[in-house]
Amino acid sequence: MRLRWAALVSVATALLLPFVLGSWRPLVALGVLIAAWTFASVATSVRERIGGKHVTRAVIGMWIAHAGVGVFVLGVTLVKAYAIEEDARLTHGASVDVAGYRFRLHDVRDIDGPNYRATRATVFVSRDAREIATLHPEKRMFDVSNTQTTEATIDHGIFRDLYVAMDRQDGADAWTLRIQIKPFVRWIWAGCALMAAGGLLAATNRRRVRVAALDSANLTLAGETGR
Repeated sequence: MRLRWAALVSVATALLLPFVLGSWRPLVALGVLIAAWTFASVATSVRERIGGKHVTRAVIGMWIAHAGVGVFVLGVTLVKAYAIEEDARLTHGASVDVAGYRFRLHDVRDIDGPNYRATRATVFVSRDAREIATLHPEKRMFDVSNTQTTEATIDHGIFRDLYVAMDRQDGADAWTLRIQIKPFVRWIWAGCALMAAGGLLAATNRRRVRVAALDSANLTLAGETGR
């Protein structure tokens, strides 16, 4: 009965949020249900504890850690379900639209690094006719080892990360770019950080320290009595 409203909110969120994000999928709804249930359960505990019960660091740490589980589950669910990857062949000045973002290849030029030679592209990213990022993916050739690497560039955001990498040259002035859009990928790391922070906060609970000190004192007293 205490968690009745939390269950209703969790089910409603699981049914509606996938539609808001673009398409309803059973596994997405399941992941959202688990995350929403975790958040709602934590909110219920917070409301009851703040109503008069003593709140310790162990309890606060528990809230933070459980919220971190919800954030982690939501991040994994949405990244796996709604990540977009597309390869686009672009000439200098050409652009491609991917999931509401426009990627325009401005130019490609050669540069010299400390121990490598690189081909670097400049890609302008815009959304709703407003430029939001300038990305510089590279192809690097290391002289000593004679190996080539692909250096992707990332524009970070709270709700999505944009990745652009140079795949291959396709003609004299054209390149194939690999474009990836990963929603909520930062939430995975944020969830892990919250779980760790909650566990550390709970471990510093003063009650635990007092119990440990009392046990140590009892052992010392028992030893002196035995002597």
